Amino acid sequence: MKWRCEWCGKPHEENDPPCDNCGHGTFEKAVQPIGPERTDEESTPGGSVWVCQDCGRQHQRNSPPCRRCGGANFEREAVADTDPLDEIGTSWRDVVEPKYVVGYAVVAVLVGVLVLGFLGIVPLPGFGGGAAEGPPPAVPAAPGAADSVEGLDITAVEGAYLDTLNDRRTGAGAAELTRSSAVDEAAAYYNKATVAARYGDGEPPSREAFDRFPLACERPTVVGYQVAYDRTGTPLSGFEDETALGSALADSYVERGAPFRSAERGTFGVDIHVAPDGRVFVTHVLC
Repeated sequence: MKWRCEWCGKPHEENDPPCDNCGHGTFEKAVQPIGPERTDEESTPGGSVWVCQDCGRQHQRNSPPCRRCGGANFEREAVADTDPLDEIGTSWRDVVEPKYVVGYAVVAVLVGVLVLGFLGIVPLPGFGGGAAEGPPPAVPAAPGAADSVEGLDITAVEGAYLDTLNDRRTGAGAAELTRSSAVDEAAAYYNKATVAARYGDGEPPSREAFDRFPLACERPTVVGYQVAYDRTGTPLSGFEDETALGSALADSYVERGAPFRSAERGTFGVDIHVAPDGRVFVTHVLC
C-alpha cells in the first residue's frame, strides 16, 4: 500500500483520487519504513522516517509542511531493523501452540466484524448503516466566495454542473440524477468544512458529523475535488456564463477517469465554493 484515502482509509496503489470506495477526492501517503535498499540521501542503512516535531506524524521524506498540522519542523528517526519477536523471546515455531491459535481466531473474528461493518452489513459507529444520533452539523462559514464570483451566480453554476454531469452519465449508459435539498446540505457541510480547514481555523469534515444528515440512503457516495484554474491558464474571469463554468467543472471530474457511480435513490447534492486564492472546491454527494 502506497496511498490511502483520507476519508475512509482504503489503501490504493497510486495517488489517483477519487477513492473507489467512498468517492473522497484526497489521498494521503501511507507510512512505510524506508528499506535498506534505498540509496537517496534521506535514507539510513536501517531505514528511517521523518517525524513532525509538532504533532508526531511520520513522513517518508523531509518535505514540510506536515500534512496533518502544517508544521515545518521535521527530524529524522531511524527505524529498527529487527524482528519484533526477538524482544518477547518468541520464535516463529511458537505460533502453532494452542494459546496463539486461539488468539489468532479472536483477531480473525474481530476483523470479520469490522469488514462487515464497513460494508454496511453490520451497523457499527462510524461505518454508515444509518444516520448517527444527534442533529446534523451546521454548515460552517468558509473563506472565499459562496454566492457569486466574477459576476457569476454560483447556485446557477451548480445547476449547470448537474446538467452537464447528467449528460455525460446518460451518454455512458448511467442513470440521471435528481437534485435534492437535503443532499445539497450534506454536500455543503463537507465542502465548506474542507475550505474552512484549509484556509482558516475550522475543523475538517468528520465522518460522524456527516452521518448525522438525514439522508434517504445508508451509504451515500461523497466526491470532493479541487480545480486550480491558475494552473490551466483559464481564470474564472474567462468564463462567459454560469453554464460554461459549471460544464468545465463537471468535465474536470469526468476527465479524471472515475466511473459513474450508481445511487440508491437517484438523488444528488452539490456545493461549489471558490477559495480566496481562486481555487474552486467542488463536492457532490450521491444518495
